[in-house]
Amino acid sequence: MRFCFVVNDRREPSVEQTTTLLISAAARRGHEVLVCGVGDFTVNDDGTLRGLGCRVEATEPAAVVEELLRGRASSRALGEQDLCIIRTNPGRDEARRAEHVAALRLLERLDEQGVRVINHPRGLCRAQTKLSLLEAPASLRPRTLITRDVAVIERFLDEASNRIVIKPLDGTRGRDVFVLEPAGPQANTKQIIEVVLRRGYAMVQEFVPGADRGDVRVTVVNGRILEVDGQPAVIARVPRGGDFRSNLHVGGAAQPSGVTDAMQEAVAQIAPHLRREGLFHVGVDFVGGRILELNVFSPGGLHPSERLYGRDFSGAVIEAFEQRA
Repeated sequence: MRFCFVVNDRREPSVEQTTTLLISAAARRGHEVLVCGVGDFTVNDDGTLRGLGCRVEATEPAAVVEELLRGRASSRALGEQDLCIIRTNPGRDEARRAEHVAALRLLERLDEQGVRVINHPRGLCRAQTKLSLLEAPASLRPRTLITRDVAVIERFLDEASNRIVIKPLDGTRGRDVFVLEPAGPQANTKQIIEVVLRRGYAMVQEFVPGADRGDVRVTVVNGRILEVDGQPAVIARVPRGGDFRSNLHVGGAAQPSGVTDAMQEAVAQIAPHLRREGLFHVGVDFVGGRILELNVFSPGGLHPSERLYGRDFSGAVIEAFEQRA
């Protein structure tokens, strides 16, 4: 099959990215792999969508990075691809925000023309901020507020029985995520709120008991928890150095974890929504049985999962993609 991976920038790969693992797994399974960035598209007068991309034949992540950095790009008709896999993350690429918006619309047209696109562009557009969490039943998530009104945030904090978490609605990788105490210094609280609101809307949530000990990332494919040989792709992300954030990019450590009955039930409840929106590959973050976030853009976690369990989770994801094409 012909696979096209769409990334933020094809010249910015990393060995430990889940995207790089997926690219190498696709090549390893014998697919023809093309990698394009969000700014690499051209639409001809006849409506043909072309991508300026790099062909990748490497089957190991380090070699994939080398090919992307040194490879020569060429223009390809994307209508000739069998599958297009969107591995972008607008929240990490503010300088190209306009390109991300345009790319999703162009790839939606590509899907309409018969090329399967995963995750579906329309579903990504609807879920491109943390708003997607509100699609989960209220019983499965913390009490949540989304606003730019400082007074509303302060009232939410005053009414909270515990600490609250405030973060940018479109944030990622633990950036500008803070915990506020109901009895904390008022001046400090206002300053933190202002920092978060500089980036737009804020998401404010009750602090879930146990969140200071980390969370659990569960990889979901086609509405089910991904498993290989009975081992689920699930990792605990544990904070370090007194930082409550467990994101791996801010120093959190990945550790083995299991799947609880509550997690299984929560995934089963959100699966119809994920399938309806075309969100085929998703990372779900849990504390206990409560969902903190649904990660639909470039969900990660496969690299530590493969390292901890010795399973080919990336190959299993590609196999699921093959069945979807």
